[in-house]
Amino acid sequence: MKNKVRFGIVVVSDRIFEGRAKDYSGEKVAKKLIEEHGYTITYYTIIPNRKAEIRKAVERALKENARVVLFIGGTGLGPKDVTVDVVESLVEKKIPGFGELFRYLTFIKEGTKAWLTRAMAGTYKNTILIAIPGSSSAVELALKEIILPEICHVVNVIEGVSHWDEKRKSSSNNSNIRSTICSDNNR
Repeated sequence: MKNKVRFGIVVVSDRIFEGRAKDYSGEKVAKKLIEEHGYTITYYTIIPNRKAEIRKAVERALKENARVVLFIGGTGLGPKDVTVDVVESLVEKKIPGFGELFRYLTFIKEGTKAWLTRAMAGTYKNTILIAIPGSSSAVELALKEIILPEICHVVNVIEGVSHWDEKRKSSSNNSNIRSTICSDNNR
């Protein structure tokens, strides 16, 4: 079932944390898209651009059983943009294709400003950590075009379901042998 993939959303913004701005990207865009696709959000928070707060948010999301932790904001080049630095320091395996694809799609839609983002993804304690810019257009692009179409596959691979096993088991006479997070067998 899709709802077996649980998301954590961490909005990283001093302005939103201090009440000087509203959280549109996390509350209205990310939550809506994730839930519309049948997934569950087990953790949501707004934190300031502080390294210690970002680390704490990761651990809190893991305690709430999030399999994917989406960080919104703090991926730029400014002095307060520390999300990527913290997430990269935790990552056990980088997923460089995410950032590459995000920048490519951003370039197609918005031009050369795409190279200014440090959007990235990686794994940590069997969980996927993803850091994306805070704009609503960036959140929508990342979720619709990259994350949501592949998230079940990514979680399956992290759990040890290899591409080879999926192909071999799905063509097997025993249809009960295949058990994946989002397969039709789990509905």
